[in-house]
Amino acid sequence: MSLFKMCNWWKTQCPDVEPNYDSFSLHCTRLCIEEGEKDSIIVGSHSGHLSIYQPSYKTPQDESEEDQQFENVFQHSDVVLEIKLPHPVIGITSGKFTTASKSDTRLHVAILHPMKVAIYQILTVDGIADHGDHSTLHLLYEHQLTKPAFSFCRGNFGGVKGRDFLCIQHLDCSLRFFEQDGISFECSLAGDRNIPSPITYVARVDCFVTISPAWELECYRYQDLSETNEKLRRSDPIWSACVGEYALDLSVHQISNTESLIVILGENNILCFTDTGRIRFVKKLDFSPICYCSFVIGWYWEPDARLLLAVVSESGSLLLYEGNQIMWSAELQEIPVAIGRANVTELPGALITLDSTGVLCVGYLGSEPHLFKVPPLNLAPFEIEKCQREMLELEKEIQSGVDFSDISLLNAAAERDVALHVLVDSNLEKCTHKGNVVYESHSLQMCQIAVTAKVRINLELLQILVSVDPALKCTKEMFMFIDVTADSVQQLSAWVYPNEPVTPGSSDILITCSYTNKQGITRVQQKSSSLPMKMFVKTSQASKEGSHKVTLTVHDANEGLQRLFPEFMSEGSPHALGLTSLLTGSKVTIVAAKNTNRYRVQSEDLYSIPIVVNSLVERIIQINPESSRDSKKQTLKVSISSYPPVDDLLGAIDEHYQLREKLKKKSNELEIQTGQMRLFQRRFVVKLQERSIRALDGVLMLLKKNHMEISKTCNQMKAVQNEIKISQIKLTGLLSLFEASFVHSDIALKYLETVKSIFARPVFDCTDQGWEDVAQSMVKFLSQSGPFRTASGISSFDEKFIFTLDESFQLDAFKKQFATLLARIGEKRSKSGRSSADFEEELEADEGNDETTATKSEWISYEKPSDMLPV
Repeated sequence: MSLFKMCNWWKTQCPDVEPNYDSFSLHCTRLCIEEGEKDSIIVGSHSGHLSIYQPSYKTPQDESEEDQQFENVFQHSDVVLEIKLPHPVIGITSGKFTTASKSDTRLHVAILHPMKVAIYQILTVDGIADHGDHSTLHLLYEHQLTKPAFSFCRGNFGGVKGRDFLCIQHLDCSLRFFEQDGISFECSLAGDRNIPSPITYVARVDCFVTISPAWELECYRYQDLSETNEKLRRSDPIWSACVGEYALDLSVHQISNTESLIVILGENNILCFTDTGRIRFVKKLDFSPICYCSFVIGWYWEPDARLLLAVVSESGSLLLYEGNQIMWSAELQEIPVAIGRANVTELPGALITLDSTGVLCVGYLGSEPHLFKVPPLNLAPFEIEKCQREMLELEKEIQSGVDFSDISLLNAAAERDVALHVLVDSNLEKCTHKGNVVYESHSLQMCQIAVTAKVRINLELLQILVSVDPALKCTKEMFMFIDVTADSVQQLSAWVYPNEPVTPGSSDILITCSYTNKQGITRVQQKSSSLPMKMFVKTSQASKEGSHKVTLTVHDANEGLQRLFPEFMSEGSPHALGLTSLLTGSKVTIVAAKNTNRYRVQSEDLYSIPIVVNSLVERIIQINPESSRDSKKQTLKVSISSYPPVDDLLGAIDEHYQLREKLKKKSNELEIQTGQMRLFQRRFVVKLQERSIRALDGVLMLLKKNHMEISKTCNQMKAVQNEIKISQIKLTGLLSLFEASFVHSDIALKYLETVKSIFARPVFDCTDQGWEDVAQSMVKFLSQSGPFRTASGISSFDEKFIFTLDESFQLDAFKKQFATLLARIGEKRSKSGRSSADFEEELEADEGNDETTATKSEWISYEKPSDMLPV
């Protein structure tokens, strides 16, 4: 930020207050309407407003002499003309566009509209009253266009003296020339052009310069473009130079009798070329430019003529350059979209700025710095306990001042405004999208989802987002509708299919709908649904044993597997269901107890269990709606009395962390190799200048070898990234399983929100921060705060324990802290519930008694051949 600010000398608001202005809306010129007049400021908007101003030096009489030295106010007489044209104004210029007498020095104004160009003359009638002179806009002639226009430029094409012609560039990059006597012709430049860019005329060499779609500065001779014989017409530029980026603006200035300079404002650089194609300088910008203005101090025939550039940055700073050297920097009060330079009354060389809402300012560069005084530092010690007490008091004050009774009404109103319906088609089709799944890829199927949004009010924006498990992919995840009318129906559909060779942790689909009404208020609502299980598994023979087991208990309900999984089982099937994953081939078995309402999910692959457990719980809740948690009764109807070993979760975390470290190592190797490549390339250029072919052999060998190493490292990084994605999906599934095991238990209601926050998913990694880094801060915080803090009774924060900014991440310490926190959560579960190990002991006891094996055992006996048959 600059110490200096641009001082306002004169300021006004244009008639159009909407953001309808751009860099082509401002034009400063001397119209020569009266003798001795200064420059006029012409402003046009996209809504058709045209205004002409002549700022004058007038101050109120009641001000002191010191204030009158630099202060100035807007007067009504400063407005020369204000008119509303029927078409948008997209370009303004001035010149001699008629065949009038050479003694007439008045200039005409050319206005470019989207489909026509009009030439106007300013007529002034002397006033006989106090209101002053009266000016009108008189239409001389106009030309209708057959194609939409983009920009135009004027000049004495062909070296004609005393007259100006117009060149209009259409949106298809074709050029249309208009001369004063009605002669007009159209031509197209060489090459495929579909992106129009600024074009201007170089009077010294009678040429046009523009930027091609290939980001090259091209120069075309007017004589070649105006040639009527196509055989003799030259379509190629007489010279071209590489710019390397799109040009925001383009200007030409003659600085000597033998040279004109072409100044280009790019997206990242300022480039200057001579009219012969030779580069003068390149200035790399460390900011994003908005607009610029170039002007010459002095006359071009003088030896000390200087070219200056005034550039406006996106942060609101004005930077003044002479060539590629910065001369001055000042801070602007508003960020303009157009800037110019004019000689107004009592202020020669004033800077004119116009912002997007039509605020027009005439200012100058102030030399008085605005100093910033640093406030005194607060050296009082930082007390964590005091800050914690203050934070709790502020939270209580906020809660007491917020009325939560209206939340239910607002949610109901949001559902009435936009009624969201989600339909998942149960009829699957063969997957036609290519994913990364190899195992039984011919058996994969995809599911179609349809979302219908019934809109009752007018909306500015309606956005619908489809979220699925990371192992799945949706053909289109985001849908956006603009200017939605009331009582309309918006329908959309997409396909969901398996994308990664790993079993997803959940089959749920989350539809998020956010909309903004005409008052600018945003509302968000969500709907969820589930994908058919047939997309991921198929029936197979039930397994007797499994390394990993999870047991569920359903209270006050007795549902068989036939009712819970009708698509896999028929009437009369046994109490066991075997499911094989279509993505990995792993098998999961669901066993239903004979005499109690318990289910056991077992498998050799732990990562295949979460989707089955989540689906089983969801189906039980759907059949028995009362099985969900009642906030009043605080009873739980579906409980999971066992959870997987914590070592498996810590192993998944360790695998994910090691893969991240491996990717970081490969990234460092790639950075070193690319640095070596740049060094070899510079050495190659040096050898090439020596014009020694033998000297290039060694450098070429190093380049080829380094290129092979870079390609190999890139392939390895891609493979590691795929492995990280698979580990993220597996870790997400395990977290969902642990969350279900803790939530669907007899844990108290006050612990539920904390438990859900611990197992936040899906797992994702940022560039500089991974999932472990975020989880470590959370685990540290919960270890000393909340319901799961240490049993030692620490009631206050330990600053050294939590705020470890300089401490590097330690995986072993994090795993130990995470395991301790999970153990504390397990202690909150009821001691009366039996685990899966208890069920195994009961089953072994029942099987040990030969007389009561068939009657007392509540679990299925796998000794009968009929129990082992696939269902």
